[in-house]
Amino acid sequence: MEIRRLRLSGFKSFVEPAELRIEPGLTGVVGPNGCGKSNLLEAIRWVMGETSAKSMRSGGMEDVIFAGTEQRPPRQFAEVVLTGSDDSGDELEVVRRIERGAGSAYRVNGNDVRAKDVALAFADAATGAHSPALVSQGKIAHMIAAKPAERRQMLEEAAGIAGLHVRRKDAESKLRSTEKNLERLEDLLAGLDSQIASLRRQARQAERYSKLTDEIGVAEARLVFARWRDAAASAEAARKAAGEAESAVAAAKARAGEAEAAQREAAETLADARDALVAARTDAGAQEQRLASLEKERDAALARLADLDRQAERLEQDREDYGRTGRDAADALKRLEAELAASEQARAQAEEALPQVIADAERAEQAERAAELDLARANADFAALDAEWRVARAAVEQAERRVASLAREAERLDEAQRARASEDDPAKALEAAKHDAAQAGERREELAARIVDLRAARDAARSELEQAQEALAGARAELSGVEREHAALEKDRAHRDKARAAKAGLPVALDKVRAEPGYEAPLAAVLGRDGRSPLGLMPDAQDGRFWTGAPQPDPVEHALLDHVPDCPEELRARLARVEVAQADDGRALEPGTWLVTMKGALRRWDGLVVRGEGGAEAARLEAANRLAALAEQLPALQQAVADAERRSAKAREELDARQADFSRAESESEGAAQAEREALRALDRAEAALASHADKARQLEEARQDLADQRATAERELEAAQGKLAELTDPEALAGRRDAAREAHETARGRLSAATAARAAQEQALAVARERVSAHKADRSHWDRRADEAARRLADMDGRVTEIDSAREEIGDLPDRLLADIEAARTSHKETAARLAALQETLDTAQATADAADAAQRGANEALSEARERRAQLANQAENEDSRRAEMARVSGERFHKPPPLLPAAFGFAEEDVSNRDAEAEALDRLTASRERIGPVNLVAADELARIEEEHGSTAAEREELTEAVHRLRGSIGQLNREGRERLKAAFEQVDAHFQKLFARLFEGGSAHLALIDSDDVLEAGLEIYAQPPGKRLQSLTLLSGGEQALTAIALTFALFLTNPAPICVLDEVDAPLDDANIDRFCDLLEAMTQQTTTRYLIVTHNAVTMSRMHRLFGVTMIEQGVSRLVSVDLQAAELLAAE
Repeated sequence: MEIRRLRLSGFKSFVEPAELRIEPGLTGVVGPNGCGKSNLLEAIRWVMGETSAKSMRSGGMEDVIFAGTEQRPPRQFAEVVLTGSDDSGDELEVVRRIERGAGSAYRVNGNDVRAKDVALAFADAATGAHSPALVSQGKIAHMIAAKPAERRQMLEEAAGIAGLHVRRKDAESKLRSTEKNLERLEDLLAGLDSQIASLRRQARQAERYSKLTDEIGVAEARLVFARWRDAAASAEAARKAAGEAESAVAAAKARAGEAEAAQREAAETLADARDALVAARTDAGAQEQRLASLEKERDAALARLADLDRQAERLEQDREDYGRTGRDAADALKRLEAELAASEQARAQAEEALPQVIADAERAEQAERAAELDLARANADFAALDAEWRVARAAVEQAERRVASLAREAERLDEAQRARASEDDPAKALEAAKHDAAQAGERREELAARIVDLRAARDAARSELEQAQEALAGARAELSGVEREHAALEKDRAHRDKARAAKAGLPVALDKVRAEPGYEAPLAAVLGRDGRSPLGLMPDAQDGRFWTGAPQPDPVEHALLDHVPDCPEELRARLARVEVAQADDGRALEPGTWLVTMKGALRRWDGLVVRGEGGAEAARLEAANRLAALAEQLPALQQAVADAERRSAKAREELDARQADFSRAESESEGAAQAEREALRALDRAEAALASHADKARQLEEARQDLADQRATAERELEAAQGKLAELTDPEALAGRRDAAREAHETARGRLSAATAARAAQEQALAVARERVSAHKADRSHWDRRADEAARRLADMDGRVTEIDSAREEIGDLPDRLLADIEAARTSHKETAARLAALQETLDTAQATADAADAAQRGANEALSEARERRAQLANQAENEDSRRAEMARVSGERFHKPPPLLPAAFGFAEEDVSNRDAEAEALDRLTASRERIGPVNLVAADELARIEEEHGSTAAEREELTEAVHRLRGSIGQLNREGRERLKAAFEQVDAHFQKLFARLFEGGSAHLALIDSDDVLEAGLEIYAQPPGKRLQSLTLLSGGEQALTAIALTFALFLTNPAPICVLDEVDAPLDDANIDRFCDLLEAMTQQTTTRYLIVTHNAVTMSRMHRLFGVTMIEQGVSRLVSVDLQAAELLAAE
């Protein structure tokens, strides 16, 4: 496959249609961060069938559609087109389009296809959405941090078995579905067997049910006749009794009329008494209401008088309070007038004295400023002189300290000279150190030679262990595959044994016969469906087909029996007369002779020809042969695994021993090297000591001479400093003038403070006087308002007293008048109560008379109702019996199509033998109960039995077809697994070889290799990386530095790629973690890869060195925020133009 162009529109930030040409060689993609470079890689993966929105850096798949910016609206669809050619050279165009709310759609060369078809097409071309050749950002880091099992998936992509995985998953899914269908059919067959047995029981029950139904029909006819006969007799008796009940009704009716007249008279008397009592009660209620009203009016009048008295008392108290307030206000106003006049006088005096106090304070402030200026001048003169004197004094002291220090240094040099004279000779120490270093070097060389020999022995042991482990892994993988296949076949056989138990436990013919390999199809064609029949004689109660055996006739030439080593006696008669041939040549067959070909075509002597049958039986026989062959292989394979394990363990022990010797030698070599280093360091120290000894002597002499010069200079500097100090005036001479200025300043400050305090006191006095004047005026206003308020209140109170007096006069003697009316109302109420008692007695007497009359009337009416009811019952009974008789006649006509008198003759029973209807009903109930005890009866059981048996036969045939399909699917899965193991193992070896070469090239030395770990089955093992950069020990990938890890991962990526080159390789910022030196190696490797493969490379980078090595560059820009655009330049063409 060849990929040439990528067109995208509306995909993420590429809102406008853009085209990326993918030409041979190295194509670089550059641009600033966030401009959309990685969207190109994601577009390639998306059009190749990527289904994970997360891997597309999206929350949902519709997020790949351009979402819009401030200036542009969002798009409604996104489309990516990948153009190239397939393996046959035909043009290939793959389009993926997604619309909002409609999902994705794929087209290949204009035809709609499934996502699965696109993924398989790219997988067969060694590429795809998850191809290791599409290296996105972070893929290198992910490869470094990945688990071994995840790395194996990259190896599977390199091996090109992704399509095998898809097909194996499909086969496994179909196998699971088929096995479920097979289990369902087994359950269905078991249910059908149960239904057949049940239907046979139901058929017998239906026969008994029919017999009882006939007997019940006769019993129903006898019951109908009995009821018809008994209903006629009962109707006649009821009519006679109804005539007697008519006379009783007339007598009861006369008595009821008399009782009704007496009741009417008593009711009228009772009504008059009730009316009189109601009128009296109405009068009594009116009187009680008037009495209550009078008492309420009297209580209100008394309460009003009491309230007026309380108001008068309260007003008198308030008049006294407000009179006292008026007098207090007059006194306060007199006092406030005097105080206000005094406050006004004090304020005027304070205002008059304030200007003089302010002038005194200002004069004191000017005098303090002048004194402060004089003090500052005196302090400045004293400070300047004191500073000069201190500087000169410090110079003298420094010169004295320097002279003393130089004297001490001279004494130290003299002491050092005496100590050096007493030290050991460093030349002798140097000779001893040289001797020790030579001995240590010889010891190290001896151990280094020994380590070389031990390393060779260890490597040989390691190689032996790897060979043993490889042999063990191969043996275990082969044993595992055989064991799984053996277990599956054993499971099928156990399943058949379970099914056989349902057929009386007799073995099935196919389970007891075994043909030679290659003869399964002929044997299956000969046995046909009879191959599933049991061997042996079944009980008579069972139906079906059975092999019971017969005497064996003379076998024909090339008989099938000769190729059936395990043949039951029951089948030998059938197989002895069957000829086997490669093809049917049309030969004549003797009577009873059959001809079968190796492909399973059957022709019988009577002309019957059968082709294309027996596939399931043949697969079952082949499975049996395969099971036997696997059982024979298992011991040898298990022994091979055991031998390989012993060999591996022995090699491991040998390697451990060699490693221990090597480690001890390395430890000794490290010790010798350390001793040599210590000796060399001692030699260096001795040489340095000798050189230092000479240097110290020279330096000591130079220091003595330099010290003498410094002492002379220091003494001269001391004399000059002392002379300068003597020339300066003593600072104490200016101290008197400074102290006098300070005393004058203090005096001026005291006067200023006193003047300031006097001014503040005067201002405070003025403020207090003004506040007092304001306060006195406010108090005077307050007392004026209080005096006015008291006068107004007193005037209001005088008016209120007048109102209270008027109210008392209006009430007057109203309570006494109301009391007299209350006494009169009470007397009248007592009289009305006595009249009510007399009327109540009269009412009670009338009520008793009326109750007795009502009781007599009710008794008469009840007697009349009973007589009428008896008459109606008898008449109704006669009608009912007539109706029952007519009903029985109708039932007889509808049920038996005959009137009741003809039923005895129709059903063969005598009229005199028919008992009463209760006895006949009891007999019918007994027969009905017998039929009901049978339970639910399936009257069409025989028809259903025939249908179920037919369904059982078709289901059994379907089960055999599913069994054959299971065998085929398991064989296919086993074949896919074997092919996958072989291809993955071969790919691992190729990837390992490429990885070792690429690692050595990128690191310019060192070694590395890959290993399968965690499982003996390569399909389940993990992939581990072991690397040994130059100068370091062998270690796993995670223990390397960051740059080493990145280079190692790049080497593995290209190793995977070289094993199964893809048509396109995309590297998204793979060179980011590399330094300049490694960038050059990386680019050299890319150049070499373009020479070795036809792959087209797309490199996304920010590195200037990588850009310079590209054949052409595409730039991704984002001039408009949120919108990406492509620009391109061909670097090779540009170089040619520059050269011209």
